Amino acid sequence: MRTYGNALGTRDGDKIGVSAVLFDLDGTLLNTIPLILATNRHTFEKVLGWVPSDDAILATIGEPLMTAFNRYSEEKSPEMFREYVEWSASRTTSHVGIFLDIVPLIEQLRRDGFKTGIVTSRRGESTIEHLKAFEIIHLFDVIVSVDDTEEHKPLPAPLLCAMERLEMDNPEDLIYVGDTIHDLQCARNAGMHFAAVSWTAMDKDALDRAAPDFWLDTPFDLLSKIELC
Repeated sequence: MRTYGNALGTRDGDKIGVSAVLFDLDGTLLNTIPLILATNRHTFEKVLGWVPSDDAILATIGEPLMTAFNRYSEEKSPEMFREYVEWSASRTTSHVGIFLDIVPLIEQLRRDGFKTGIVTSRRGESTIEHLKAFEIIHLFDVIVSVDDTEEHKPLPAPLLCAMERLEMDNPEDLIYVGDTIHDLQCARNAGMHFAAVSWTAMDKDALDRAAPDFWLDTPFDLLSKIELC
C-alpha cells in the first residue's frame, strides 16, 4: 500500500519557513464531503432529472458552485444554485463534522506566532455559518470566500487576497493547506507553498503527481514541516 505522508518538496528534517498558514475549508478542516455529495445528488435529480457520478461531483469540489453547474446547464444553473443552498442549509450540523485534531493544531499554530486564515470557494454567508456552528471562527485572522474575488481557484486571486489582508507581501512566507488539485494549483499560481492532506476524499495519486511540497498524515504533522520566519 502506498503511503502519502513523506515530504515531496523537502528533505527529511528540513522545515519550510513561513509566517502564515492558510487553510481550505471543505475536506480539509471540515468533513463536508458527504453533505456535498448528497446535496449535489438531490439537486441534479430534482432540477435536471439525472445524477452525475460521484467522481464527477468530487472533481468539481474547490470550484465555485456556479462554475460547476454551468458545465451541465447554463440555463438551469441559477435554479440548481438555489436548490443546492436551500437543501444543504438545514443540514450543516447534522451532516458535517470537523476533522480530528484540527482545532488543537490551529490553536498551537497561533500560540507559536503563525497567522492563520481560511481561503475557500464556499459562499461567504455559508462559510461564516459553518465556522460559527463549530465555534472556530475566532481562530482565523482572515477569511476569504468566493464572494471576495472576481477570479477563483485555481487562479491565484483568493490566496493573494488573503495575503494582502494579512498585510504581507511575499507569497513564499505563506503555506496553503488543502485537499484538491484546485487548491494546489491556486497555491502554485500564487507562488505559495502547499501541503496536501491525506484525509482527502479526492484521487490521491492524481494529487501526488501534481507534487505538493509535502503530505500531512495527521494535522499535527504540519508542526514538524514548518517553522516561523
